[in-house]
Amino acid sequence: MKSQDLLAEIKENIKDYDIKYLEGKIKEKDINPISKQVSAFNIENYYEIMALDIKEDKNVEISDRLIEEIKDEIAKFFDGCSPESEDTFKRFITYICVYLSLIAKKPLHPVGMDFRDGKTVFTKEEDGKINYYCDIREEMKNRSKDYFTCKFCLCKEVK
Repeated sequence: MKSQDLLAEIKENIKDYDIKYLEGKIKEKDINPISKQVSAFNIENYYEIMALDIKEDKNVEISDRLIEEIKDEIAKFFDGCSPESEDTFKRFITYICVYLSLIAKKPLHPVGMDFRDGKTVFTKEEDGKINYYCDIREEMKNRSKDYFTCKFCLCKEVK
């Protein structure tokens, strides 16, 4: 599938998500700080997606199999961690992850997110290029049994 077609599919599948509801949720005083950070990240990505137009010279081929693998892995994640989530939310997050992994080439979690004990997603400039790292990627790979969404994240493991 061409990236322009994938972007159109992503937009179609997130356009009806109630983004104003999510924007309201992050203004609540009692929201968990991690949930607030992730929600703000998803809101930012929503608006970025809706405003994006891929130019013809950047319209690259993306493997249909890879797209389906990401969708399947996110479905396994929801089945294992949050089966009670509404289908509209699951679809929204799935397509945000597809966008981040295959079009934006950004981490699946926001830079600076504090997972716990100071572990985070961070950037490091190496040879004039910005690279993304995640302190818990290796730990999650070793702990995961049924799903490993991190394999679709461009963050590198911290060694």
